[in-house]
Amino acid sequence: MADDLVNITIDGHQMAVPKGTLLVEAARQIGIEIPVYCYHPKMKPVGACRVCLVEVENQRRPMMPACTTTVMPDMVVHTRSDNAVEARGAVLEFLLINHPLDCPVCDRAGECDLQDFTQKYGNGNTRFIEQKRHFAKSKQVGKNVVLDRERCIMCQRCVRFCEEIAMEEGLVIVDRGNRSEIGTFEGRSFDSKFSGNVIELCPVGALTAKTYRFESRPWEQQHYAGICNVSSLGVNITVDVRYDEVVRLRGRMNDEIDDGWLSDKCRSSHLAIHSDDRILSPMVRNDQGQLTKVSWAAALERIVQAFPENASQIGLAVGTRLSVEDGHMLLRLGRALLKTPN
Repeated sequence: MADDLVNITIDGHQMAVPKGTLLVEAARQIGIEIPVYCYHPKMKPVGACRVCLVEVENQRRPMMPACTTTVMPDMVVHTRSDNAVEARGAVLEFLLINHPLDCPVCDRAGECDLQDFTQKYGNGNTRFIEQKRHFAKSKQVGKNVVLDRERCIMCQRCVRFCEEIAMEEGLVIVDRGNRSEIGTFEGRSFDSKFSGNVIELCPVGALTAKTYRFESRPWEQQHYAGICNVSSLGVNITVDVRYDEVVRLRGRMNDEIDDGWLSDKCRSSHLAIHSDDRILSPMVRNDQGQLTKVSWAAALERIVQAFPENASQIGLAVGTRLSVEDGHMLLRLGRALLKTPN
């Protein structure tokens, strides 16, 4: 198996990695961060944003994109050399030319890769004094997907997700050159069953969720690991909670179960928790056949009266949105109060 390994050096760290490994992934193995926008490990590399430029010794082009360059024998890579730092700062300066300075009102603020990488690797100032490009704000491209075109850095993650992962017509690149923008085919809406994944993939605040816009800030939230309640697959999710209210569900990577992607049905399932239409108390039909709200004690007494002799005839039906833990508590309730195993 040694023939399948390649010896390389990254920032003075010698290591052996499998043939075909991308430089960005090799660096991650030893804890070295190389910033990326267009790259995603689940999709084909395209080298669109160039923020991942690193310096490679003894090459005709010493500055190479780490997201599309595979390791070669005895390769020596510098991610923090003067040339790499300068190139990275220049790329960030270009990306910020037309990007609006609306971080205070952007939903992505606090978890924005452009914000974070600019602080880490940016030059700290701009030479651009011309007028920025402007678009009409908040264009809704799908049932729950809102697009702010001014913020887009054209990393193409969303477009590639539609083509490679969902494999359906969705978001596309409209026009060419500096007129390029993300959009949909004319007259169509982006109503994929997996549309919410592009919001999570977007490294900036260009794509946001209609149900989450202006609802919360990341630093106000607590994050909990969970399992999707509307899928039988055991899809892994992250539950974001603000002041005891579930405000968002996100994917949690588990390659063996879900490959990191969520369906829109799963992603929006938390909306039922705080819905105004949710039934919060037991309801019993009166003599006129109408449902009326009653206390839990009255509801349980009504059930016992209906089946006074044979409790085994009583059964509890569990709602499809309830978790396994909720079902277990209903089982305990039935056994303790109603004396039924059903």
